[in-house]
Amino acid sequence: MRSLLFSIALLLTIIFLFKHCSSQIEPGDNKIFLDGHNAARRDVGVDPYTWDKKLEAYAQDFANKRKPSCSTDLGSKIPYGINLGIGYGFLSSGQTINSWIGQKSDYNYTTNSCVKGKDCSAYTQVVWRKSVRLGCASVACGLWPLFVCVYDPAGNIPGEKPY
Repeated sequence: MRSLLFSIALLLTIIFLFKHCSSQIEPGDNKIFLDGHNAARRDVGVDPYTWDKKLEAYAQDFANKRKPSCSTDLGSKIPYGINLGIGYGFLSSGQTINSWIGQKSDYNYTTNSCVKGKDCSAYTQVVWRKSVRLGCASVACGLWPLFVCVYDPAGNIPGEKPY
């Protein structure tokens, strides 16, 4: 009897997780991404992004192509800057943008470098002064939500400071 109850509970949990992790980016997520990016930019004196439907469509196509494998490999060179967020279960758009902005604590503006062994490229792309348009999308690969934000023009130019 215990094993039957456990099996039913496990099945219901899997169904619940699949249902809640299988949808694409919600309309409110666009605002969360845009507001989060623009708050980080405001903190360093950079003009805000504008939302771009063409970049949103590009991000969605990029995400859709990675759905079968949940791959975060960029593959061939893309014409835009890009940030990816992937995580198990209930990773949200807010958690994703906060993780990118959280890299700020490892970034040293004076030396334009990141703490050894850390990656700050998501943060520097978020605040890249010359990037002015943003579009984001997501896809669920089973239980793994994959968030994609695309920036135009691309940032993270070697030797240049982000702002």
